[in-house]
Amino acid sequence: MKKLFPVQFPAFLMITALLVVSLYTSAADARILVSNKPLALIAAATYPTEQIDILVPDGMSPHDYSLRPSDIDKIRQADKVLWAGDHMEPYLAKFAKQAPNKSLWLDATHLMEDMGLYGSDPHVWLSPELAIEISKRIAEWHPVDKEQAKKDHQIFASQLTQLVADSKTTLAPLKTSGFFVFHQAYDYWFQAIDIKQLGAFTVSPERKPGARHVQKMRTQLQNNEVTCVLSEPQFSPALINTVINGLPIKQGELDPLAGSSTLHKTAYVDWLSDMTATLAKCLMN
Repeated sequence: MKKLFPVQFPAFLMITALLVVSLYTSAADARILVSNKPLALIAAATYPTEQIDILVPDGMSPHDYSLRPSDIDKIRQADKVLWAGDHMEPYLAKFAKQAPNKSLWLDATHLMEDMGLYGSDPHVWLSPELAIEISKRIAEWHPVDKEQAKKDHQIFASQLTQLVADSKTTLAPLKTSGFFVFHQAYDYWFQAIDIKQLGAFTVSPERKPGARHVQKMRTQLQNNEVTCVLSEPQFSPALINTVINGLPIKQGELDPLAGSSTLHKTAYVDWLSDMTATLAKCLMN
């Protein structure tokens, strides 16, 4: 009996220590599943990039994405989920409803509605105000160093606020130049930088524009009301090429899904900065 206690007590301590280490390691390795690339860029500002997984692959659109069996496994295994909401990503809605801990699912659209910012455009990730709030929430999810994540969020918010101001300055002399976009995806970004598009070829990529709408756009182009048209890499430029055929209209390309971006702390700000530069170049005479 005298030998039993000295042997068991250290063993108990060892088991306890192993459990603590295991729990810490599990928390430190917590992964975020993000529904699309732009939201992942926001998350990367304050969360370890190697622990961020993206659901919709580059080159595919959340508008018409269909979940694969491997996607369902990712959803069920995720520690936390950031998604755009059921307006844009209805295929995730049932998983969000079934989640045992709904606080681990961050719905960007619901968050934007709570902020009083949501309009008719489901591409909520292009709202700088929402991006700053999402960054703050993701920082609170940081698995290890929440203090550093908070500092990273403050840097992100400052950089993004400065970009909005700089973009307004850059585009102010070009506000009288009209332009068309491929589809209605940029409302929040254009509102933030105080510039307006004359129209979109289609409201949604799944809906082909009617003949009357196409003719109206063609007339505006012929009347020199439009300086530039902007296509998107995920969709064929055939419609745009048909409408502008034979007209001296400049073309550019905007990507609302950030397909060419890679995850790093300034990726989201860099992506929007590139959008401003593309728009400015296309609008200049």
